[in-house]
Amino acid sequence: MSEHNYKYTDESLDLGAARDYVLLLQIDAASFSYIIAHNGQLLAWAENCPLAELTNPQELSEILTAEYKQVIAGVNDTGFTLVPKSLYDGEYAANIARLLNVSAENSVYAQDFDGNNVIVYKTQIGTPDASGLAALHEQLTVHRAKGWVSAVANNYPTSTDIFLNVENSVVEVLNFNYNRLRYFNSFTYKNHEELGYFVALVASELKLKPADITLVFSGDINAADMSFSYLTDFFGHVKLNTIQTLDLPEAIVPHKILSLAALSLCASSEEN
Repeated sequence: MSEHNYKYTDESLDLGAARDYVLLLQIDAASFSYIIAHNGQLLAWAENCPLAELTNPQELSEILTAEYKQVIAGVNDTGFTLVPKSLYDGEYAANIARLLNVSAENSVYAQDFDGNNVIVYKTQIGTPDASGLAALHEQLTVHRAKGWVSAVANNYPTSTDIFLNVENSVVEVLNFNYNRLRYFNSFTYKNHEELGYFVALVASELKLKPADITLVFSGDINAADMSFSYLTDFFGHVKLNTIQTLDLPEAIVPHKILSLAALSLCASSEEN
C-alpha cells in the first residue's frame, strides 16, 4: 500500500444530490480509491483508503452509502488472459478460466476489454455489493485497467508509445499498433531497476529499439522520481500522461488520477 493518501473535495459536493452523481471505485489488493463525478466534473477524490471501509464503512460511511446514479468498480486481478472476440465463445468461458487456476476463493469475470478482445480474469477481492454495501445501486464491475486502456486508445497512440501505469509497486504496461491493442500485462516490482528491467523486456518482446520508444507514465509517479529519471537514460523519451477524462481542478495533475478517472468511460460501454 502506498504511503501517499491524497484527498480532494470540491465545495459544491452535495451528497443529498448523489442520485445525479457517479461513484468510481478502484479496488486493489490492500486498499481502494474513489472518485465522485457529476457531468464530467470531479467533485471528490481520495486514494489508498482501507479495504475495511468497503465491508464496514465508518469514516467513509456518508460517501459509500449514498444512493448514486451509478457505481463503477474497477477490480484488481490475480490472473488474466485475453481472448480475441472473434474466437471467444461464452459457453467455453469456464474452460478458459481453468487456465487461470481458479480456486473456490476466486471470482471470475469475462468482459469486453478494448472492443477487440475479451478479458477473462480472476480476483480475490469481493465487489462492494458482495462485501456488504447493499446501498450502492446499479453497480458495474470491470477490470481496473479497462478505463485506462480506453482512454489511451481514444488518444491516437503510436506503435512506439509504451504506456505505463504505476501504483502500489505494480506497473501495467500497454502498447497499441495502428490503434489496436498489441500488448497488455502487469508486473510487480521492488525498485526502479526492476521497473526498468520489465520495460526493457516488453520492448524486446515488441521488437522495438529503446531509442525509438516513448514511455508515457501515469499513476503514482512524478518527473522527479528515481523511476522516471532512471528510465530517461535508456529510452528515447519519457513523459507524463496528460490525458484527461474528467474536468479537474488545477491542484490535481491528470497523470496522477488517470487510471481511476478513466473508469468514467465505462459507464455506457460495458455489458454485464
